[in-house]
Amino acid sequence: MFNFSLNSQPSLTKLVIGEEEIPLLIIDDFANSASELVALAGDGSAFQADKNNFYPGKRQLMPSEYGEQICQQYFPLFQSFFGCTQASTAKTVISAFALADTPVAQLRPMQMLPHIDTPQSNQFAVVHYLCDKEHGGTTFYRHRETGYERITTAKLTHYGTTLKQQAIAEELHKNPHYISQSTSLFEQLLSIPACMNRVLIYPSNLLHSGDINPVLGLSNEPQQSRLTITSLVVIN
Repeated sequence: MFNFSLNSQPSLTKLVIGEEEIPLLIIDDFANSASELVALAGDGSAFQADKNNFYPGKRQLMPSEYGEQICQQYFPLFQSFFGCTQASTAKTVISAFALADTPVAQLRPMQMLPHIDTPQSNQFAVVHYLCDKEHGGTTFYRHRETGYERITTAKLTHYGTTLKQQAIAEELHKNPHYISQSTSLFEQLLSIPACMNRVLIYPSNLLHSGDINPVLGLSNEPQQSRLTITSLVVIN
């Protein structure tokens, strides 16, 4: 029986980033037993890639217990800090281990750019690092041409059309790479380093990218890789 309980007294850091003043929460010492969570990931053999998803690696679903505890413990902060004042429920859409292991040469153009998880404004990403700093944290970006930091439903068509034209002009497919800094298309807003048992919570429509470090070899063994648990939480 694995211990999915969360620390009732973690260290919280509340930030507001970008011109759009977007809330971002950093939680250190998140779970009571991070080592058990790493053990649950096993040897990586149960992880699977999803060709319909742009994540540059493999995933393995978490037991529902994990996401349920996040919703229960952090719902008050979704209401107060993230502005969901009228909400009455929190529900985990998905919660899964994620292991970044796609070789640079195999990256698709969309995997070389910041992305969003959804344009919906009531969904939040909860990224739980089960690795150390050298594996890379998460960076948030502003799209230079449009000035967009969050891609809402209203912005999606304009942003998508503009970015497609830019990606073709830049010929991204000829220079595969993991993004880790400001580029001609995107400006860094803030970079948060990975730290064992650290969690980031941010709106899912905020432009972001994992700072994946290919120099480490992109291992497919959870204990040697950029192992995270990524959860998507909808607040209604």
